[in-house]
Amino acid sequence: MDVKIVNLAQEVLMRDELFIVAVVVRGSKGSRFVEVYVDGDDGVSVSDLAKISRELAFALDAEDVVKGKYLLNVSTPGEERCLLLERQYQRHVGKQLVILTNHEDGSNQFEGENLGVTDGVLSLKISDSESTKDVPLDRISKAKIKLPW
Repeated sequence: MDVKIVNLAQEVLMRDELFIVAVVVRGSKGSRFVEVYVDGDDGVSVSDLAKISRELAFALDAEDVVKGKYLLNVSTPGEERCLLLERQYQRHVGKQLVILTNHEDGSNQFEGENLGVTDGVLSLKISDSESTKDVPLDRISKAKIKLPW
């Protein structure tokens, strides 16, 4: 079902700068909650979200993808959610990130300024230092924007 929802949502997106970050379906048959997270290279407006929500709801009903009653929520991931896609890292260049990496030797946590991604590798200017750390995206288990408060 999630793949079908993603495919319909991608058809609904009107512009190339908008993209699907995640689709989450919770609940049981007859009382499902469908969350679709959308982001854009230049952000997403409220009118974009409203239009996507209307068109996606129509498509989901026409295709009868979600059986029974469901509640559809189309929103942006928000800055408190984890970064999942390379495009999200590019959108948040210059912001402070907290990342957790996993590898054979264990896990490490780094904090620093997002300098961008090149060829699947994140460059991070380490906080309280002049050094930079290059981290392959496939080694990052969790990455969040550090909020200023």
